[in-house]
Amino acid sequence: MAIIASERDFFNRLATSWDDMRDVNEHMLTYLSGLMGLEQGDRVLDIGSGTGVLLPFIHRGIGSTGMITALDFSEKMLECAEQKFKNLSNISFAATDIMTFQNDYFYDKVVCLNFFPHVQNKQTFLLKIYSLLKPGGSLFIMHDIPRSAVNAIHESSEIVKEDRLPEGSVLSEMLVSANFRVETMIDDEQCYFIKVVTV
Repeated sequence: MAIIASERDFFNRLATSWDDMRDVNEHMLTYLSGLMGLEQGDRVLDIGSGTGVLLPFIHRGIGSTGMITALDFSEKMLECAEQKFKNLSNISFAATDIMTFQNDYFYDKVVCLNFFPHVQNKQTFLLKIYSLLKPGGSLFIMHDIPRSAVNAIHESSEIVKEDRLPEGSVLSEMLVSANFRVETMIDDEQCYFIKVVTV
């Protein structure tokens, strides 16, 4: 499994209050989604979609001709996302673990916003993502706050205190070993963003 069962319970319990717990940084999410280079008609997999904070930004980039799969192992989180964005016909919702997810087509882009630290076996996860992407497809691992803030937040919770976001250079090495090519890496005091493509 990508994430342990106790974490699923943790996120399910927080689902209805999640959107009240942290302000959406529209400026930063616009910036990060801009770095993704979304194109009209793209098929995008949003892993760890949660309550769907990134969905309108992706939708804006791919238009009505693209497709989004919003995936989260927390069915309660995804129920909130579906309720908010049920009017968008080109979004499907998959309440499942990414490691058991199957699909009948490949994606142009896979994005993980504020999710990657919760993956237990990161190398196996990266190989799974590679298998879901088209040749030349892109994976984005990003956070709308700096790495130090991500790790500080997790340290304050007994359930997720071990879920660490590695330094950008360390994650880049992991990605290269999974046969990705690193195109962009930002790990600064504003945000965390890594773009890689399949090779």
